[in-house]
Formats: sequence, structure tokens, C-alpha cells
Amino acid sequence: MVPFLILRASYFNKSMKKLFLFAVLLTFAAGSSAQNSLTFSKNSLLRGDSSYSREIEYVEPGNSGPNQIWDFSRIQFTGKDIVSRMPAAPSQELEGVGNFNILLNESGYEYFYLFTHDGYEEQGYTCREKNMSMVYSDPVRKMNYPFSFGDHFTDKYAGTALLSKISRIDVTGDYTVNADACGTLILPDRVVRNVLRVKIINKGLQINKCGSTVVNAVRYAWYADGCRYPVMTISVTESQRGGESLCTTRMASVRLDKNTDNHAVNGSGQVDGQMDDKDVSVILFPNPFNEKLTYNYFLRKPMSVTIDLYDMSGKFSVRLLKNQPQDEGLHTGDVSSVTYGMPPGVYYLRFTFDRKVIVSRVIKYN
Repeated sequence: MVPFLILRASYFNKSMKKLFLFAVLLTFAAGSSAQNSLTFSKNSLLRGDSSYSREIEYVEPGNSGPNQIWDFSRIQFTGKDIVSRMPAAPSQELEGVGNFNILLNESGYEYFYLFTHDGYEEQGYTCREKNMSMVYSDPVRKMNYPFSFGDHFTDKYAGTALLSKISRIDVTGDYTVNADACGTLILPDRVVRNVLRVKIINKGLQINKCGSTVVNAVRYAWYADGCRYPVMTISVTESQRGGESLCTTRMASVRLDKNTDNHAVNGSGQVDGQMDDKDVSVILFPNPFNEKLTYNYFLRKPMSVTIDLYDMSGKFSVRLLKNQPQDEGLHTGDVSSVTYGMPPGVYYLRFTFDRKVIVSRVIKYN
């Protein structure tokens, strides 16, 4: 979560391709039809809780609308982890803010929130490293509960920021929240169905004795049913002071927590055998598996698909699919160890996409 206030250093130092889904298997259609709605009980911050995200290289957020498929299977991690904590008490008092019940510590900032069953507001925030504070005279309304696909609202806010308790910046703006899309999110280690995307637009004006700065920020957050915090976030912040050059900051992250119910996220943990190519992505889960192994593959163009299952010795072999023409989009299936009488051991799934072959190693236990 990036603070909206952007301060000058003098105070302190390829578009994602549109994805058409022509053929969708029955299991996917059933999963995407359910409505994911954000509520206080499911999505409010919890005092004493912690959450972990991993920063990724910036990617375009993709399309809006219903039944979307966002393919982020090839995201690149930067190596930076982000820890979010909700402490019981503030690390430092914020004068002028008394009406709060939840704190959030993230990326050096401490945010003061007031949560109620119908939504929450940001009352202010501090940054010890930058010796600054922000207090809203008219708080920012950040969410209404419940919030579902198609819902939206705009809230006006105003406040004052202090640097070293001396330099003052007056801030006003409009905060717009729109549940602009829903669908399926494809990550390197999981396929997340029934996802609600929330788009936030923050347009503000900062005024101090040296002039004014216009700041426009857009943030996208993907919420999975059964997951309290966003699974993925993407943000772009642009600031411009007077006639100076535009300054742009882009950020993106994927949450590592996977406390989700089974129908929202299929699989957990690291995936052995996730393959990636410019035309196809393959994801297997869970691995190791017991009774059922699920596979998902995403085709970026129509292809002929063959799938073979065999063991290390080559004695066990099953053809799951033979030269099946399939359209661009997400395809899914599963392997039942009971149906095929598979004893414990190491197996291989061989995917042939036109003439390209991808072999994934899987383990059957018990």
C-alpha cells in the first residue's frame, strides 16, 4: 500500500494482450459464475495479524469486465519481500487522530484506520524515516462493505501533512473505488478462480509555500474468495509540480499467503513442473499428490494438444488426450490415481502442443 502523498526530494531525499476464451471447460465455467463480494467479516484487517508479499517486475493490469482471464504466469520476482503488520498500538502517536481502531505498518509507513461493518476510512499516517505525518480533516473513505462487481463510489478528502513538524502541505483530492472486473487469475504456482478486481483512482492536489503538485495514482487489487487480503496488486503513481517533468512510479506485488478456500485457489505450496513458453503455460497441483492431480494449461493461440502419463520405468502409460484441437484460453483436467490404479512413485506428464513438448515430473504418495 503506497501513501498518496508525494513529496519533492528537496524536502527529503508490453500492454497485456487481450485474452479471448473461446472454449471453457465445465469446471471453469462453474467456478467463474460465483459472485465474490468484499465484506467486513471476510476482508477487514485483523489486529495482530501479519501478511507477506513479494515484489514483482511491473506488468500491465489487463482488461476490465466480467469473466476475464489474467495470465500472470510469467511474472518476474525482484527479490524484495514486503511485510504488512497490524500492531495493537502505534509506534508513535499521531496528534489530531484519535478515532481509529486498526493500524497498518507497511514499507516504513504506519496508517491509522477506522473500520466499521459498512466500510473503513483512513484517518492519517506517519513515516518515522522521513519525519513526516499526515492528518485528514476530512478522512479518505477507502471501502464500502459489501462491495461486489459493478459497485463504485467517489469520496472527497482533505488534510494536512507536516515535515519535521514545521513545513506544511495542504492536500485535497478525490478517491474513486470501482470493482471493475472479475474472473480468473493465473500465477506461476496457482490458478485463482472467482477473483474480484478493485480499481482505485486517487486524484489529488498538494499545495505548500513553494507551489503546487498534482498527483494521480491508480491501483489495482485482485481479491480471491476466502482470502482476506489482495492476492495481487499493481499501482502506477504520477506526480508533476508546476511545469516540471512528470515523475512516474510503478509497483507490483503478489501475496505469498495462501489462506484460501479450495474453490477459490486450486493447489498450494510450490509447484514442481510449472513450465513456461511464449505460447503456453502449464501448472500442476498439488505436487506431490494422493488421489487427484489437477493440471491447467493456458494457450495463447489455438493448438493441437496431446497429453500422456507414464512412470519412470515406462511400463505404466496412459494417453489422456490425443491430438485434440483446442482454442486459445485456459484448459483444465485431472488425473485420478484410483481410476488408473497408480501405486506410489514418480510419474511424468508429457504435454505435446503442436510440435512443442513439455514434460512435468509429479510424485504420487501413499
